[in-house]
Amino acid sequence: MLEVIIGFFVILGISLLSLLGVFMISLKENTLDRILFILIAFATGTILATALFDLIPEAIHHLEEINEGNNGIPENVVFFCVIAGFVAFFIIERFIYWFHGHAHEHENKMVCYENVLKGENYHVQKDERIKRFALLNLFGDGLHNFLDGVVIIVAFLNGIPTGIIITLAVFFHELPQEIGDFGILIYGGFSKNKALLYNFLSAIIAIFGGIFGLILSNVIDTFNLFILAFAGGGFLYLASTELLPELLHQKNLRKSILQALIFISGIILIICLVLLLPHE
Repeated sequence: MLEVIIGFFVILGISLLSLLGVFMISLKENTLDRILFILIAFATGTILATALFDLIPEAIHHLEEINEGNNGIPENVVFFCVIAGFVAFFIIERFIYWFHGHAHEHENKMVCYENVLKGENYHVQKDERIKRFALLNLFGDGLHNFLDGVVIIVAFLNGIPTGIIITLAVFFHELPQEIGDFGILIYGGFSKNKALLYNFLSAIIAIFGGIFGLILSNVIDTFNLFILAFAGGGFLYLASTELLPELLHQKNLRKSILQALIFISGIILIICLVLLLPHE
């Protein structure tokens, strides 16, 4: 019961990250770039390590516990779920976040708008296409947040140490994403107040994901196994195809070395947590 309570408090805390966008986007461009530089590199390491050292091993361990009751579920089921997660995140990113990608083509404009930096509400020229991709971005974000809620609650159901590790990985991935999502809504023609509201409503959908995960984990014995492996595949996708390419865009040698060190430190942090925190 304690794990469930902590899990929902964590989901709420992660959802509140959506409110930081209004403060972060008001920073000077150079300052914001430096923050994102660190966050993205660190998130890449934590998400990759969480998939390989925590989520997938936990799924295998869960399978072994289920098979102690002579269920005879083959180990390939875990890796089938991993692939399913990888493919599902690919579909979400390609077919829903296609609009997200088009918004990033205007990323510099979103951060540099003089009126935004002055803290004023800013409206671009009304264009239904712009509004549409902003709304679809909200939909895609809501789906992503729903999955985050499911993963976090299932992680805590498998023990507080696992929940802590998953929370860190989600946190470092969500923070830069929420900043970008808020900027996309501003560019889409929303006032700062409405962008803040809609971004928060999209984030709070994670609570419903947590409720969904809690109900199904109590009804279906293999649900936790599926979600852990599924999330492992999704995290592998996020780290290898969404975040790592961002690091590869860096051409400056000194910054590339620094980025690599931050990336490795994210991996080391997760490995240390896995080794030091007692897992059941």
